[in-house]
Amino acid sequence: MSQRLTTDSRLWRIIIASALAMFLVNLDFFAVQVALPDMSADLNTTEANLQWVISGYMLSLAAFLIVAGRLADLLGRKTWMIAGISIFGLTSLLGGFATTAGMIIIMRILQGVGAAILMPVCLAVVTNAFPAAKVQRAIGMVFGIAAIGQAGGPLLGGLLTELASWRWVLWVNVPISVLVIYLTVTSVRQSVAEGEEKRIDWLGLVLVVTAIGVFTFGIDEAANWGWDSPLTWSFILGGLIVGAFFLLWESRFRPPLMDLALFRIREFSVMIGAGMAGNMTAVVAIFLSMIYLQSVEGFTPFQAGLAFMIYSGGITISAQVAGRLERFTSWKVMVIALATGGLGVIAMGLLTELIFWFLFTSLFAGLGLGMAWTYTNVVTQSVVPKAKAGAASGIVLTVLIGMGGVATAVASSLTTTGINAGGQAGDVISNVLIGFGTFTLIFVPLVAFLGRQPTKQSQQPSPTVGE
Repeated sequence: MSQRLTTDSRLWRIIIASALAMFLVNLDFFAVQVALPDMSADLNTTEANLQWVISGYMLSLAAFLIVAGRLADLLGRKTWMIAGISIFGLTSLLGGFATTAGMIIIMRILQGVGAAILMPVCLAVVTNAFPAAKVQRAIGMVFGIAAIGQAGGPLLGGLLTELASWRWVLWVNVPISVLVIYLTVTSVRQSVAEGEEKRIDWLGLVLVVTAIGVFTFGIDEAANWGWDSPLTWSFILGGLIVGAFFLLWESRFRPPLMDLALFRIREFSVMIGAGMAGNMTAVVAIFLSMIYLQSVEGFTPFQAGLAFMIYSGGITISAQVAGRLERFTSWKVMVIALATGGLGVIAMGLLTELIFWFLFTSLFAGLGLGMAWTYTNVVTQSVVPKAKAGAASGIVLTVLIGMGGVATAVASSLTTTGINAGGQAGDVISNVLIGFGTFTLIFVPLVAFLGRQPTKQSQQPSPTVGE
C-alpha cells in the first residue's frame, strides 16, 4: 500500500489553499493579541477600550460558523471559499489603515465573518476532494500547516510590532489572501449538498446569530459589569432562551440550518465534548501566559512570543500527528490528549515562579491540547456524510471556538477579580490555570466511559469509538 497521500497536483493545491486560509485565521488571532498595547497607544485609547478587537472578532466568528457551513453546502463551497478569503483579506487591508478605535473594531468584526466562512468551508472542500480512506490524513495535513500560524502568531506579531508597526500584523494577511484566491479559482471544483431542498433557514440564521451574540456579549462584559450584576445575567439568560428557541425551530424546519441528527452519531458527540474541554483550556493557557510573561516577568511582546513558541511548538507537533492516527481507537487517543494537556496546564500553574519549568511544562500542555483540537476536527469530519461536511464542520467549530471565547471571558473576569481583591497577579494566574487544567481532567473519565460503549457506527470509515 502506498503511503503517499496523492499524486494529483490539483489535490495538493487544494490542500495548500485550504491550509493557507486556515493558517491566516490562526496567525491573525494570536498575532493581534500581542499588538494590542501598541495599537491602543497609536490610536490614543486604552487597551480596555480595544477589548472588542479580540472579543468582537471571536463573537462574529462563533456566531456565523454554523451559518457559513450550511450556506457553503447549499450555495457552493468554491464560491463561498472565495468570498470568505476576499472578506478576510479586504478587512485586513482596511483595518491596517484604521485611524480610530471604532474603525479597527468594525474591521475586526467583519474579519471574524470572513474567518467564520473559511474555517468550515476549507475542511469541506478537502473532504469532498479526497476519497474517504484519505480524508483524515488530508485534513490532518491542513491542520498541521495551519498550526504553524498558531505557533508563530505571537512571535510574528511581536516582531512586526517592534520592528515596524501593529498595522503590519494585519497587512501581512493581504498577499497570502491573494494567493489563496488564485489557488482556489484554479484548483477547487464547485460542490454542493446533493439531494437537498435549496431552501435557506433565514429565521434559524437570525436566531442562532442572536443567541450566540447576546450570550457571548454577556459573558464578555461580565468582567466590567460584575458576575452578580442583573445586566450580566439578563444577557446570559437571554442568549440561552433564544438558543432554546433556535433548537426547537431547527427540530421542525426542513432542511435545518443546524442538522441535529448529526448528534445521533455518538462518536461525533463524544469528540465535540472532548474537544470543547480541551480548547477552552488551551485558549485560557495562551491568554494568561501572555499576560504573565509580559506583566509579571517583564518580557517584551517579541520575547513573550519567542518564549511561548515552546507551547505553540507542542500544538504544531500534535497537529502534524493527528491525521495519521486512523488505526487507533478514537476515545483512547482523546483520553491521552486530554490527560496530557490537563496535567500540563496544572503543572504550568504550579510552576509560575520557576520560569524555566513553567515554559518546559507548557510543551506538554501544547501537545495534549493541540491534539484535542485537531483530532476533534479530523474525526468528526470522517464520521459524517460528505454532503453534510460543511454543516458538520460549522457545528464543531462553533462549539469549540464559542466555548473558547466564553472560557477566555471567564478567565479574564476571575483574574481581574482576584487582583482587585488584593491578590498577586502571579498567584491569581496560577490558580486560574490550575482550575482550568482540573476542568480538562474531569472529561478524561467521561470520554473513556462514553467512548467505550457499544456503537452501531461500525461501517464508518473512521477510528471506532469502541473496540
